[in-house]
Amino acid sequence: MLAGAITLALVGCGSSGVTNSSGGANSAGAGTTSVPAYVTEPFTHEQQLVAQGARLVVSDGCAACHLSGGAHVVGPSFSSFAGHRVTLRSGQSVLVDERFVREGLLHPRAYELRGYEPQPMLKALARLHLNSSPQQIADLAAFIEQVGPEPE
Repeated sequence: MLAGAITLALVGCGSSGVTNSSGGANSAGAGTTSVPAYVTEPFTHEQQLVAQGARLVVSDGCAACHLSGGAHVVGPSFSSFAGHRVTLRSGQSVLVDERFVREGLLHPRAYELRGYEPQPMLKALARLHLNSSPQQIADLAAFIEQVGPEPE
């Protein structure tokens, strides 16, 4: 859902600079329109990681627990996770940054969050076999950081 909203926002942004298929400016009602250049330009490496992470969050089922705004919260919302401090079950307070996300995906038992039942996350990560997929971990970490709040 979030990935779709991002895509729609990107397609709609900057539509005043529309060009026709030959690259020239459109006259009123003449010619066909194309998308702005920034939509068709190749994504940066970081943008590719974020896009792939968004796909994984949806296809692997992470969105059900981490992007829902329902009353029954199973896991922390990604939209308010990155950039904030969280408390682990051990009582330690840690900043959610890229290192924390990567380590938490690799070693979830060491990074259990206070206030959340760990079993759903442990089962999901065991099913996904992320230990053997460093690229997926990089993708997920990039997405989680991207949807988080801006640093203050």
